[in-house]
Amino acid sequence: MKRIIAVLLVFGWLGTEYSANAQSFLGPHSSNFDPLKMVYFNPAGMANSEMRWQVNILSFDVRASNDFISLKGLRGIASGGEFDKNRFFQENFNGEPVNVQADVDVRGPSFMFAFGKNAIAFSTRSRAIVAINDLDETFASSLFNYEDQIIQYLPSFSDFRTTAGANVYNEFSLGYARKIIDKDKHSLSAGVNVKLLNKVFYAGFTGNGIDFQKNYSLDDSLINVGDTQFEIAVSNDLEDAEFKYRWAIDGVAFDFGAEYTYGGNIGGKYRLKVGAAVNDFGVLKQQYGSSSRFFVGNGRDVPVSSLIDSEGEMRNFDEVLDSLGTRTTPSGKMDIRLPSVMHLYADVRLVSQLYVFAGIQFNPFSFKNVDKLANLPTRLQIIPRFETKLFGIYAPLSWDKFAGFSSGAGFRIGQFSVGSSNIISSVLSKNFTAVDLFLSLSFGGKRRVDKI
Repeated sequence: MKRIIAVLLVFGWLGTEYSANAQSFLGPHSSNFDPLKMVYFNPAGMANSEMRWQVNILSFDVRASNDFISLKGLRGIASGGEFDKNRFFQENFNGEPVNVQADVDVRGPSFMFAFGKNAIAFSTRSRAIVAINDLDETFASSLFNYEDQIIQYLPSFSDFRTTAGANVYNEFSLGYARKIIDKDKHSLSAGVNVKLLNKVFYAGFTGNGIDFQKNYSLDDSLINVGDTQFEIAVSNDLEDAEFKYRWAIDGVAFDFGAEYTYGGNIGGKYRLKVGAAVNDFGVLKQQYGSSSRFFVGNGRDVPVSSLIDSEGEMRNFDEVLDSLGTRTTPSGKMDIRLPSVMHLYADVRLVSQLYVFAGIQFNPFSFKNVDKLANLPTRLQIIPRFETKLFGIYAPLSWDKFAGFSSGAGFRIGQFSVGSSNIISSVLSKNFTAVDLFLSLSFGGKRRVDKI
């Protein structure tokens, strides 16, 4: 069981501070002066951008969240002192399953060029997504407090399904957008972003009918896992504790959408803009590695002492599995679905350069029935913003099922932007479960009105 615990611990520690969402860079992603942010949100928006061309040098957005472990305030941590997880972190019990998310989005050299009613973009991106769904709360607490002696301290729990996934991959994409309708008051554009995928690493866990019963006696405690079934899938990128990367095209994905504007067909001159888009629609082909396992419990009582060595540590992972049930090593290919989401949004220009963006992100598929998926949560957003060609100010307000309500701030000066979707709520809160930070460096040129 040591390997599965190690995998879950990695997922848990990566996800203790996050706010996951597919559209990174909240605020700039809806800007009329940053079309390369729109490529991954709704590629149709490139046709309505006020930029004639743009080049991205480097951009990144790092987010993490969960609904179980909270951080005890930024101000207390900044005061320093020796690290103690019980001093800096707090468990929040509510009797519900635990969910964890983390997302790192790094965008490398990219460019966009608009001509007439058309716009094209070539983009590069690296992404890492981690998710845990429906983990038993008592199990999560034991992992947090007793990871070194997990077998001794695990409580009994039963009948739950949990999934987890960690997916790291690269993207190389070509985006195209065109205005289908282009009138004085009305404009309709459509766009697609075709992405070639290169896998870096994947690990996933699916557990069905998880059952762990510990019975105490005078002589020795007994463990029975019933007919528990689980699968650990680790890609062949990690073999014999060595990471092996190779360049190849391992999958294809698409972003596509449409956008309508009313009141003006030039960038930020509209009064109302509405859009819909689907992101990351595709699969990444993976190969089972030798670290993968499939397990079925044998329903027998097993003494705890037989699973622990003389130093109190768990025995070899495979030996533990063989004592509790039957293990096999899966092989062959596996198709891993990307964290697809759908966006619906509206952007209203109130006065002059003042806008309000409102949108929802949700899963177009029933991820409850999908194994080993690094998925993303439903999210609601309202983002007031003031922006001109030289600078922009963003005030994102959002809610999702893991991070709850959060508020942040972002700024753009020219083509440099920096911000966080929850910095304000994190500073004001005594305990918070999410952090986010984005930074972007680009340069570009505004297109002339009479050339559109």
